[in-house]
Amino acid sequence: MSVHPGTAPLSLYVYYRLPAAAREQAQAELTVAHAALQQRWPSVSSQLLEKQSVPGIRDEMLTWMEVHQQPGGLDASTSHAICAMLAPWPSARVGARHVELFATLPARSAL
Repeated sequence: MSVHPGTAPLSLYVYYRLPAAAREQAQAELTVAHAALQQRWPSVSSQLLEKQSVPGIRDEMLTWMEVHQQPGGLDASTSHAICAMLAPWPSARVGARHVELFATLPARSAL
């Protein structure tokens, strides 16, 4: 993962795939990992999302996304540290954790 320092506050989005059979194990691991993250950065909130399947199409793989934010936004250094801390999880993940950083756009009147 490459995080470039910037001036805009950031939100961190991380997505990956895992076997549907590993859902409970992965959720338990991430509950513990996110609690440890919360302990280290109390103002950071984390959310776990699951991509919904197209009706009628069965997929044995799940796509999950973690969203990590804090009031006022994350800085690049904290984003990088969060990624490093959570890199091994969930252990049943297939492939890499894909990281995206999004910055809040300035208010329209400021453009």
